[in-house]
Amino acid sequence: MKKKIICGFLFLTILFCISYSQTHPFTFDSSSEEKPDPESDVPSEVTVSPGGQYTADLSPGATPEPLENTAVSEGQYTLSLTSSIGTLTYYNQSDSRWADYLYGGSDPLSVYGCGPTVMAMIVNSFTEHTCQPPDMAAWAADNHYWSSGFGTKHEFIPESASAFGLHAESFQDLTAEGVMSELKSGHILVALMGPGHFSDSGHFIIITDDWPGNQVRVADPARLERTQTAWDVQIVLDELLTTASAGGPVWTITPK
Repeated sequence: MKKKIICGFLFLTILFCISYSQTHPFTFDSSSEEKPDPESDVPSEVTVSPGGQYTADLSPGATPEPLENTAVSEGQYTLSLTSSIGTLTYYNQSDSRWADYLYGGSDPLSVYGCGPTVMAMIVNSFTEHTCQPPDMAAWAADNHYWSSGFGTKHEFIPESASAFGLHAESFQDLTAEGVMSELKSGHILVALMGPGHFSDSGHFIIITDDWPGNQVRVADPARLERTQTAWDVQIVLDELLTTASAGGPVWTITPK
């Protein structure tokens, strides 16, 4: 009798587990330890770099355009990219020359420095100013755009552009046709990306140039691999951080 009761109980338990698993799917995390996420609970007005957790795949049929003056040696990046307004000097926030620079005196540039690194690329390339990521990070902190433990306030993009002699304004035509037209007309775009291929929560990149087949090229300060990838423009649009402030998530920039 006891065996029948035990068997009946086990049978009911198995049925319950099968039913529960079908209605409550779950995923195992293969990582052996939980890692702290510097982007958790990020206010909507600030953005940190993700440190490059994602590696993008090439868009179907796309081949990366060769980079000019390409050199990555001992953790240092020396690259030039073509853009719709001229040659862009590429900076990576994890470059060994400044990866450990403390943004605002406490936040490593390699983790929190996407905003200053993006604007350092643009200012160094298209103005008379010589500027590297630590220079721009220091300027951002001095002018109250740094947010401790979170990154960079969104208004830093248009306001730093203006301060260094560039014209920047909010870009509102967030369609594939609108982006491609803006690039073809001699502008570059700074985009604030949300969760997806580029970030867990927030990350600044530059949309530098248009490619055939509704594809674009980007300059990603966190990952060279993503910079060497042709991106379907609709993927970029779909992953914009829609909660951006200060005219974001996209700003169009041109030299004055």
